[in-house]
Amino acid sequence: MLNQLIIFRVKIDDDSKIHFPKFNCQLQLITVFVCTLHLPIDRGFTGSYRMRTLVQLSLLSGVAAHGGLTFPPPRNNHNNIDPRNISHENGNYASCQGGPCSGDECLWFSEGCFIGCPSCSSVKPVAGNYFGAPNCSAPALIEPTLPDKFRTWNIENLSTHGDFTKYHPWRSPGRAPVSDSCGSAGAYLKETGGGGQTPIGSPQFFPGSKLPKLKNAEGADITTEWLSNSNVEVGWMVGANHGGGYLYSVCPAGSAINEDCFNAHVLPFVGGNTTIRYLDGRGDIIIPAMDVSEGTWPEGSSWRRNPIPACNCDGGDGCHAPGSSNAGGRASYVNGTNPIPTGFNCNFGTMFPVPFDYGYGQHVWNNKPDTPEALVWVMVDTVKAPTERGEYVLRWRWDVEQNPQVWTHCADITVV
Repeated sequence: MLNQLIIFRVKIDDDSKIHFPKFNCQLQLITVFVCTLHLPIDRGFTGSYRMRTLVQLSLLSGVAAHGGLTFPPPRNNHNNIDPRNISHENGNYASCQGGPCSGDECLWFSEGCFIGCPSCSSVKPVAGNYFGAPNCSAPALIEPTLPDKFRTWNIENLSTHGDFTKYHPWRSPGRAPVSDSCGSAGAYLKETGGGGQTPIGSPQFFPGSKLPKLKNAEGADITTEWLSNSNVEVGWMVGANHGGGYLYSVCPAGSAINEDCFNAHVLPFVGGNTTIRYLDGRGDIIIPAMDVSEGTWPEGSSWRRNPIPACNCDGGDGCHAPGSSNAGGRASYVNGTNPIPTGFNCNFGTMFPVPFDYGYGQHVWNNKPDTPEALVWVMVDTVKAPTERGEYVLRWRWDVEQNPQVWTHCADITVV
């Protein structure tokens, strides 16, 4: 078999892997699919060539946010794939062997989750994930409780769709339901393109709370030891950025793994900074964190804003000039400029100021490997370990703002 490279240039509002007949296409740049065509030698093909074909695709309002707990290593990371491996080889979602989708962990989340509703719909809203209506109504559906200064998307409601994130999870942190406290495999009831694919190792919609502990090469359980009441590090990576914020909590082993348990054992953040830690040895960058405890759930719990701004339009990338057509949510709110230095392309600026060089963008996992802007960094925070010794399930929860989605990943820790 000879592998011939065909590049399809596309206009796309989706971060999914697209499958054409007899082609395996991987999204490697924001507007470029790289597809490998296999031509058998017995057809008489002996040369090699490159062909470029223009394809226009519109997959509007179907984007799924993606990210993942990096350490401690979560059960959702099938086979405990090393997050430092961002080789873009075949095998995992978006062809990222490591990074924020190590072991397909980014495919474990909850879909169709609106603040106050008793449950998630687990289906894509009719009008899509940006602008779709909630799956419940008042009095169950509640009004936003997050102070505006902590918002991350369409912050001044300049979108032609108005305040379209109004009922999305980050607008009242912790008040949106989840389909499972450790994420649901593929999130959707039925496998769905645009991020709802079935992760390796589990059937569609399998509850993450039922996942077994990770195993090492010798078959022993993988667990992370923390000293009682010590300051410990936790970290996560964003791949497809949709704003919002996050919280860490634990549930004692042997207890029912659910929201009540995690909400009763929130881990407080220690200090007012987040460390950007590069996995390729470049060192650390310290940036200020923004914590909010007003309007959160559990009441008074301190959540931390996602510090990475997306591009300045509803879609978060591929933004057009202000006043242009907002089809697919691509009209910029204001006429800003690309950040300097420029990595991810945000021609009309970002939602809020960039906290460190190349620390911005939407589909940041598509930045080329081996470049200054490569996604090889983890957002590391310090939290206070539990005082009581024993085994726990650690949970990272990311409530996003752009979409009605919640990411929840779980890991195993032992407090000694």
